[in-house]
Amino acid sequence: MRILEYALALFISYLVLGLFVLLFKRPVLDRLVDKFAKRLMVDPYPENLTEMFNVFSRVGVGNVLETDIRGTSGQPLKRPFGAARRPSPWEQLMFNPVYFTKEPLEQEIKISQQVTIGKRAAKPLTIDLPIMVGGMAYGIGLSKKCRLALAEATSKLNTATNAGVGPLLPEERRKAKKLILQYHRGTWGKDEATLRQADMIEIQLGYGALGSAPVHLLPSEISPEFRSYMDLEADEGLALAARLPEALNGTALANLVRRLRRMTDGVPIGVKLGATHLLEEELEIILRANLDFIAIDGSEAGINYGPGILVDDFGLPTLPALCRTVEFLKRKGLTEKVSLIISGGLFTPGDFLKALALGADAVYIGTSALLALAHTQLTKTIPWEPPTNLVFEIGPAKDRLAQKVGARSVYNYLRSCQLEMELALRTLGKSSLTELSKADLCALTPEVALMTGVENGVLPRPF
Repeated sequence: MRILEYALALFISYLVLGLFVLLFKRPVLDRLVDKFAKRLMVDPYPENLTEMFNVFSRVGVGNVLETDIRGTSGQPLKRPFGAARRPSPWEQLMFNPVYFTKEPLEQEIKISQQVTIGKRAAKPLTIDLPIMVGGMAYGIGLSKKCRLALAEATSKLNTATNAGVGPLLPEERRKAKKLILQYHRGTWGKDEATLRQADMIEIQLGYGALGSAPVHLLPSEISPEFRSYMDLEADEGLALAARLPEALNGTALANLVRRLRRMTDGVPIGVKLGATHLLEEELEIILRANLDFIAIDGSEAGINYGPGILVDDFGLPTLPALCRTVEFLKRKGLTEKVSLIISGGLFTPGDFLKALALGADAVYIGTSALLALAHTQLTKTIPWEPPTNLVFEIGPAKDRLAQKVGARSVYNYLRSCQLEMELALRTLGKSSLTELSKADLCALTPEVALMTGVENGVLPRPF
């Protein structure tokens, strides 16, 4: 402790000295600044520090830093939160509040945000909030504390959380009212005893930020705790295949769906895939399997092991993927039979409600849930380390996360979104999400109007 006190005193002394120089030694400071400015103005570009400004402007700060990371590792990047850009123009869609054309609803009128996924299933999934936490696996991604915090928060609002490609945690199953399990491209967590504990099963074919690429976790990327939990040897890694071995074609997928439905006594069975321009052709094959739901992951989605090229340059953005899927289901007469979950780059209550108005039954969130979970606790890692060190299983600060505090923060975030969406529905004159439609929206550009099928709000509306 004495050493810390001496170090703190030394730091304060240097700080005071620095302030003294700045305040009372202006001539010294002036000479330093003048000399530096002159160098910037007279040195040729190859010797001038401002050349970096030109590089950052032309190449982009992120690209410069990722170039350095690639130059250091020699391996594909693993960017945790997806692409920096957001190609889906959600901000070009606006809701239409009502005054006399329809009555807005007063505070005492109850608003329902309840939705049911897999209405035809023997055991459909009914949730009170159409915002679910998407698949972020224990060990491969998040720490156990994070998984349990998410389970606790979603349970309080009677919505669902998805276990992702990780193993089932018994503690998570006890905390989560509604737990979605993935039948994934790995080899673990597929036994009947595990799958029978699911409230819904999602057959995972790929991600918006990864496509169908195989995943290989090196032994160094697996924590000792997770290694012990998975009973792995010290030199053993984990792998997800490019293709789901049990569903190499449409016929095999249909057989798998029937087997899972029998095994689980009728919970909803669906498929998750990353959006693609080949969407309709893929859905034509996939939906022959008699699914209860489909989960579409747009290219704006994030994943903790997403290589830069797949995150930035593959897939279809969330908004056009949503609109095309809705249109496909409508054309095939499946709108009332197959539920639709959309995800990827959805961050605000406005984003969620717009997706629902355009035809989604529910949304998945990931990044925003983790940001809410870390909340003020990120002060435990910044400024020297990123918040991912607090929430990821391999993060050195994972043990410093307060689980109860994180659960409360996620609950508060979801509850805030729920209340804002309720206010929006009142302003639209809707007492239930089932009354919401694309007629409640207008578009601010002709391109978005054409993409979504909603009216162009810039042009006068005929009446």
